[in-house]
Amino acid sequence: MSPQICKMKINLISLGCSKNLVDSEVILGSLGEKGCSFTTSLEDADIIIVNTCSFIKEARRESHNVISKIVSQKSPFQKLIVCGCLPQLERRKLFARYPQIDALLGSADFYKIDEIIGKILSGGKHLFSVNTPYFIYNSNFPRLLSTPPSYAYLKIAEGCSNRCSYCLIPYLRGDYRSRPIDDVVKEARALADLGVKELVLIAQDITFYGKDLEGKCLLPSLLEKLEEIDKIKWIRLLYTHPAHFNSTLIQAMVNLDKVCRYLDIPLQHSHNEILTRMRRPKFEVAERVIEKLREKIPNIALRTTLMVGFPGEEERHFNKLLKDVERIKFDWLGAFIYSPEKGTPAYSFSPKIPLKVKKRRYKELLELQQSVTLEKNKRRLGKVFPILVDADKEGHTEFQAPEIDGKVLLAERHRPGEFLRKRIFQVKDCYDLIVDEKVREAIH
Repeated sequence: MSPQICKMKINLISLGCSKNLVDSEVILGSLGEKGCSFTTSLEDADIIIVNTCSFIKEARRESHNVISKIVSQKSPFQKLIVCGCLPQLERRKLFARYPQIDALLGSADFYKIDEIIGKILSGGKHLFSVNTPYFIYNSNFPRLLSTPPSYAYLKIAEGCSNRCSYCLIPYLRGDYRSRPIDDVVKEARALADLGVKELVLIAQDITFYGKDLEGKCLLPSLLEKLEEIDKIKWIRLLYTHPAHFNSTLIQAMVNLDKVCRYLDIPLQHSHNEILTRMRRPKFEVAERVIEKLREKIPNIALRTTLMVGFPGEEERHFNKLLKDVERIKFDWLGAFIYSPEKGTPAYSFSPKIPLKVKKRRYKELLELQQSVTLEKNKRRLGKVFPILVDADKEGHTEFQAPEIDGKVLLAERHRPGEFLRKRIFQVKDCYDLIVDEKVREAIH
């Protein structure tokens, strides 16, 4: 390692999802351990690191826009490292497009960041480390958290083996690989010691966790271990898959007090003809899971993600999707327009849907869901809920995932990481909630 590294001032820009954010936090932790300092100013940085996303065209456009802006502004003395999914996909083409880039690291090569910086400081140029994604970090890697003190993401696995026909993730992140239970628990305890109150479990598919290790889902066993950590109060589950649920997992959610009565279950569509082309499970599989969850956990909040404009999606397919969204009434829903990705089976599918039609369907779907979410939030008026404070005047409830759902707005300042009990008295802009500060009971 070059002794100059400890003198470096780092600016890191993290793009994309929470799973990418964890990688960025590991990069920051590793460089912080080497003595680097950090700055939010591009101008003040010695080294600029961009951790990119490349899942769909919009994500690649954002990554390219950020890189273009940096190369147009940075001085010849500043070093630029681009890592993550964009180099994994576009590889050395990025050097041709942006000669100002000093190094490229693939989606699973970020652990080499200090070694790469050492080589750059020793005169290395156009360094390239993009390999088949096998690596996954463990609890021995330091992390510098970038989330509020109240919660942290806990990445329990990396990669994906589902092979949905439209998805680049297996090509960008590799096959599914689970972290051992004991290692995940060790990191969770370290996060709890930092003051974290909520663990947000993430992976490309957390319900597949452990199947690569022991041939069965180990998520219930992991949840039982995490439940034992005293300082952790909430455990939230994101990115589940309807085909990988079983009764043991649902019963664990029922039995374990700290597991939030909340679930993120991306469905992508509800018409079996489209789901078959997507290589997704039939809609009846998802419906049975939802019915069982609502039977066992009556007040569970459900979030899903849906796609519009997949090749071959006719009006009858889309109309069924709308009817199912109206009938099932998810608390929260995210949507995106299908993006054809080279290298995926769906790239060659036809007929293609015109962009104008895609945008109209996207708008129609979100408008419908907005009315559903507003109705759900209005039903919460007048009720008292536990709230985890994320910032001075902001927090979230058990039925809101931080960053992606609505939030709770507080009139008075509170300490981040504190739990409060507050009555909801107003809905703001459909998604956010305002509390009555007259209810002052704190939760210890």
